[in-house]
Amino acid sequence: MLLAAAACLSATFVLVLHAGLPARAAFTGQLLPGGLVAAPEIGALAPPIEGTTPDGQTRRLADWRGRPVIVNFWATWCGPCRAEMPQFQALYDRYQSRGLHILAINLGETAAAVQNWTRALGLTFDIVLDPDGETAARYQLRGQPSTYIISPTGTITHIFYGPATFEMLQAAIAPFVTAER
Repeated sequence: MLLAAAACLSATFVLVLHAGLPARAAFTGQLLPGGLVAAPEIGALAPPIEGTTPDGQTRRLADWRGRPVIVNFWATWCGPCRAEMPQFQALYDRYQSRGLHILAINLGETAAAVQNWTRALGLTFDIVLDPDGETAARYQLRGQPSTYIISPTGTITHIFYGPATFEMLQAAIAPFVTAER
C-alpha cells in the first residue's frame, strides 16, 4: 500500500513538473469572445467594464484601449476613498494630456448621491455606477478603495488594496504616459 501511494505521488510530481500548473487567471478569470481570458490579476487582461455615468452616458473600459487607465472602486461613505480622491484628481490633471484616463466605479449608490459627492470634491474624471455590484464581482473586489492600473494593451500591471497615494500611482503609470504633448 505504501509503495502504491509513493508511486502515485511520484507520477503526480512528474506530471506537474512536465505539464506545469495552469495560470491563476484560468481559475479567477472569465472567457471572452475570441478565446481570451480576462482576470483581476496582475499580468492578466483586465475584465471588461461597462457602466453608466450619473448623467446617463455609457462608459466602457475598451474605449480607452491604447491608453493607460486607472480603475478605482470607491463609495461615498468610505473615508479612505474620500482621502484618496484628490490624489486621483491631481494625477488626472497632470497626465490626462499625456494619455492617462481614470475610470472610478461607484459601488451601489444613487446617481444623485454620487453627483453631489463628485461635485463637492471637484472631480473631472469619469465616474460610473455599479448599482448591482456586477463590475465589483467581475473584479472579485475585496473592499474599497481598490485600484487597478491597466496598461495600454489592456493588462493589469498593479493592484492597490486600500488608499493609493499620488506617488504610488505616478510610479505605476510612468512606463505608459507619453511625453508632454
